[in-house]
Amino acid sequence: MADDVQTPSAPAWAILRQVVIATDDHAGDVAAVRSAFGLGQGFGDPELKDLALLDATMPVSDQRYLEIIGPENDTAAVSKWLNKIGGRGGYVLSVQHPDPDAVRARAQARGIRVPIDTTALGKVVIQLHPQDVGLLLEVDGITEPSAWFWDDIDPGPEPGALVDAIVGVEVPVADPVATNTLWHDLLGLPDPQAADTIDLGGIPVRFIPGGPSADWTVLLRRAVDGGDRAEEPTLPGVTFRLV
Repeated sequence: MADDVQTPSAPAWAILRQVVIATDDHAGDVAAVRSAFGLGQGFGDPELKDLALLDATMPVSDQRYLEIIGPENDTAAVSKWLNKIGGRGGYVLSVQHPDPDAVRARAQARGIRVPIDTTALGKVVIQLHPQDVGLLLEVDGITEPSAWFWDDIDPGPEPGALVDAIVGVEVPVADPVATNTLWHDLLGLPDPQAADTIDLGGIPVRFIPGGPSADWTVLLRRAVDGGDRAEEPTLPGVTFRLV
């Protein structure tokens, strides 16, 4: 009968929106990255003002961002972490997901800590503990895949930028295969196509041996026009690779 018919749930998806680098030299690193890649001013995340964090969110392509944060003063929670890792490193991957409540439930069922569980601009935002999932994973609950937090303040990619896409991230973890399987499970995604890599809306995040470590590699695509002038800035703790 009709009451017994169950509508299958929509398939889960997840989109990598922001690759977040933390540094104790915010002004210097932002200037270096903007100069190397021709990125514009971007904007500051208004949600970080109350956390004593400096922020530069720079659009690389449509709704995909390279974000650099830093402590405004010693009260910022990130200060202790930066001191521990040497002053700079990959900090957060922010992923858009249509059902953060389900992600939270799966995490809690596995004993994974959820240190941040809040709302931002009316959307559910959770963060999963890096010691439990390999790195700090932020899940932002926005059900429409074509929408993002910053649609009303995002100036868009800089005209004439020397890079035009984030094409990958490599993150050292203790067990790449186990971490990859866990992320697929938590996000409700189909079984991995590659043992060490998760596809987040067309951007592959590859888990590599040697971690846990904040020494990430961020892969950026050279723009067709002028990309030969792009440089790979020397910022110990984070590697930028141009492809």
